Amino acid sequence: MERSSIVLADPECVWIDDGPWSRGYFCKRAPVRIDGALVAELKAEAARLGDRNVRLCLHDSPDAAFHEMVIVERRGKYYRPHKHLRKGESYHVIEGEMGAFVFDEYGRILDASRLSAEGNFLYRVGANMYHAVMPLTDLVVYHEAKPGPFLREGDSVYPPWAPDGSDSEAAIRYTAELLRALGNR
Repeated sequence: MERSSIVLADPECVWIDDGPWSRGYFCKRAPVRIDGALVAELKAEAARLGDRNVRLCLHDSPDAAFHEMVIVERRGKYYRPHKHLRKGESYHVIEGEMGAFVFDEYGRILDASRLSAEGNFLYRVGANMYHAVMPLTDLVVYHEAKPGPFLREGDSVYPPWAPDGSDSEAAIRYTAELLRALGNR
């Protein structure tokens, strides 16, 4: 096996962080190479886990200074708008389609973009900007990059104008508003 190859089931390659919404695989070594077979393995793992997302972290821990992840998310889940006070981030769609949104401090949509591997495939959000992403296909696979480290407290700031996810009907109504902003009816 080439050193850059990653196998999710190999504890020499990755360690697992089992969070409530997402299973994270952190790469234990560099370099890291991503190919179609690894993306298929991530998608199979997402299917096996049911309602949870999967992320392959190309960095070795939440404390890393720079974070790069290949993420598999599914349509129908609520992804709450948030901002990072000192961190921008980029999204690069590998497979599927997703919406990316930027909001002002009052919740007005400043930008709503449809992203796909074949169209607008890269989107950058600046620091201190409320933003959200939304899978538009059953599964979306994308690469996310941003500064680290990940701080459990205070890393993400959530606005008062967006549902917190505890009321599923409110989240469904809010998601419908975002879809309308993309031109979906």
